[in-house]
Amino acid sequence: MLVDRTATMRSNPNGDAAEAIKRRAEVYGSLDNIVLDFDPHMDVAEKLLLVGAFFQDAPTEVAARLAEVTAVATKVYATWVWEEKTNVAFEKRTRGAVVRDGIASLGPVFVKMAQTLSTRPDIIGDEAADSLKPLQDQMAPFSSVGAYDTIRNELKHAGPVCPGDTSWKGPTDSVSSNDSKNNRPLYKELSKEPVAAASIGQVYKGLTWDGRQVAVKVQRPGVLRQIALDLHIARMTLIWIEESGLNGATDLANIVDRVGRGIFQELDYTLEASNADEFRRSLRFMDFLVVPRHLKEMTGRRVLTQQWIDGRPMKSLTNEEQLKMVQWGVECSSAQLFRTGLVHADPHEGNMLYTDDGKLALLDFGLICRVNNEQQEAMAGCILNVLNRDWSDLIDNLRIIGMLPDVPQKWVDLNGDVMKDGYASGEGKWIDGDDESFRKAFLNCMDGTSDATAMDATSDAASSKKGPQIPSKKLTNFTELVMDLTKLSTAWRFNLPPYMVFVIRSLTTLDFCAVRTGANMYELAAPTALFRAMAPKTPRGRAQLQKILMSEKGDVKWAELISLAESAGGASGGKEGEKKNAKQPQSASAAMDKHTKASVNRLVSELFQSSSGSALRRLLVSASPQSLVPPSAVRAIIVKATRETFARSVSQLTPGAVIALALKAVKSFFSAIFSAKKKNGSTSESTVDHTESCAFHPEGSSEEYNCKVNSDKRRMEIARLMVRSKLAAPSGLVSAAALLVLFGWAAVTGTVLGVARGIRLRIIKALGG
Repeated sequence: MLVDRTATMRSNPNGDAAEAIKRRAEVYGSLDNIVLDFDPHMDVAEKLLLVGAFFQDAPTEVAARLAEVTAVATKVYATWVWEEKTNVAFEKRTRGAVVRDGIASLGPVFVKMAQTLSTRPDIIGDEAADSLKPLQDQMAPFSSVGAYDTIRNELKHAGPVCPGDTSWKGPTDSVSSNDSKNNRPLYKELSKEPVAAASIGQVYKGLTWDGRQVAVKVQRPGVLRQIALDLHIARMTLIWIEESGLNGATDLANIVDRVGRGIFQELDYTLEASNADEFRRSLRFMDFLVVPRHLKEMTGRRVLTQQWIDGRPMKSLTNEEQLKMVQWGVECSSAQLFRTGLVHADPHEGNMLYTDDGKLALLDFGLICRVNNEQQEAMAGCILNVLNRDWSDLIDNLRIIGMLPDVPQKWVDLNGDVMKDGYASGEGKWIDGDDESFRKAFLNCMDGTSDATAMDATSDAASSKKGPQIPSKKLTNFTELVMDLTKLSTAWRFNLPPYMVFVIRSLTTLDFCAVRTGANMYELAAPTALFRAMAPKTPRGRAQLQKILMSEKGDVKWAELISLAESAGGASGGKEGEKKNAKQPQSASAAMDKHTKASVNRLVSELFQSSSGSALRRLLVSASPQSLVPPSAVRAIIVKATRETFARSVSQLTPGAVIALALKAVKSFFSAIFSAKKKNGSTSESTVDHTESCAFHPEGSSEEYNCKVNSDKRRMEIARLMVRSKLAAPSGLVSAAALLVLFGWAAVTGTVLGVARGIRLRIIKALGG
């Protein structure tokens, strides 16, 4: 691996460095071996230098492709400038379509780079970014004869691909459906033409001999060489733009590197199959999610055979189905970003289906990225920061993510003077600024001040004379946040870590869908973000949780806990909630509330019944017993919620069932607190956390199920013993009595209310109402 990153960044190394790279490229023997070397220690920039060394022996090919790219770029640029100079009305402009069509014609590298740049309006401008967002990776299909040949070669099959395969020119007297397994065609059925085609491959629908419907993805012939060449050209071009100083961006080569890393991996379908398996395991707690399984014996580097999913894309759904799909999509993406760290980096509408049995199916796992625990917790914190308008903490989390430098930097001209419109005003440089000025500029931007002077600290003195500033807007989708940060980034420096390129792509794709349905991205993501905040895995996260929930004396800070719970509910109470509901259709608002409540209930249950709640349980051990009894304001909320739960349940029961339920509840309460058996050996939380993993059992097996059941029982027993230890103290007995009275009163009043509702419902039903 090249140690010097500066040397790695050079697109045209000189002297001994160039000779060393050339020799290394020759060792690989072929371009395929270079591209498909996925050694984790090899930098992508280094791989692209090796690719460049390989193409030194094909100058004609490089020149021809560069001329083709230049011709498209010239047409796009000419159209763009002409409509700008002639003041063509916005609604009559065609340059957005010209850009999309031109890029789509160049193939997968330029399509994916354009999709990435659509998240960087600070580089290409707002209009260009908006024009590129609808860009899809679609191309005309290639010949099925070539596809069938690829299947045969990749799967090492000397015979027809399916019965009636006219591309097979060999003997056909021993390949009927009645022949042995070794001689028969690979598939019982396979469509003659592809059902979908993209720039890297195309998909056929087939049937295996054991009756399973499958999707067969076949790689486009020659696409590996085309992608390698295009990445080489794109990287040279963007490095030249960066070195020319045409704008303030300093990470353009990183964009190419990240796209290159992802698209190189997409060229190996065995990696995609492995990614899908890992993805399915990581999100197995989501019962609404479907990830297709692959057939290992019928999958190779250029051929992927996997389960066929029957479903419909977003555009074919009803409004109600679209909203449900968006809710699932955001919840799924939130779990990836805040819990598992394994992110589907290409979730465009073509890769999501609403299945015939009412679930969300995700397809195409060739492009994924990974997020570590610190980044997961910081991103979860960002969601809660936006909902609570805690901009100071948002800055800290953005620094952990890597989007802000540790020391703020601002753009000035060559004389060191602040420029009104940042680097959009012309040539300049970045210099260190002070943190206080940056935080004031950030606050102005996020609270609705869009004037460019608000990015400069000098405007704060003027604004302070006007008295306190009232926030003029509420963020409801991710794109709004990106646009606000883009405005700020013209004056203050922001970074885009390579992994964030795909995270932003993932979120903006779902955001585009959410806006159409009136859904609020932040409110949909809030329950999972809160879950991660309450289930930290890093020392910083655990320290923050303790700071939020526990006082220095060891008392529970109930007000902060309620504030977090309100964030998980979408922070939609009061006037803000009224404004939100006024903007949304009533059915959409009701569906949002129902989904949010269901998400919160499911996550709370998981938090207290799994190892995810270990941090909370440790805080429970250190809390003073008397503080476990909530204050009067919180008690009123708990009583109201508990009473309503009892009333709703009891109203649907018979009188005998009501009595049985009450006796069971009382028995369970006293049994849990006072009558449990002591467990032998150590029952520390850490011991269970290390022994609870059931991943070594086969997925879906009875062993895995039994392992999970036993782990849950152990956790519940540990939680019960900890609560019992707290209530055993004299002050704990008082707390226990208070809790018993609290929940007892709620249960009794709720039961009475439920009985009354039940009688009324039975009377109405008897009267034919």
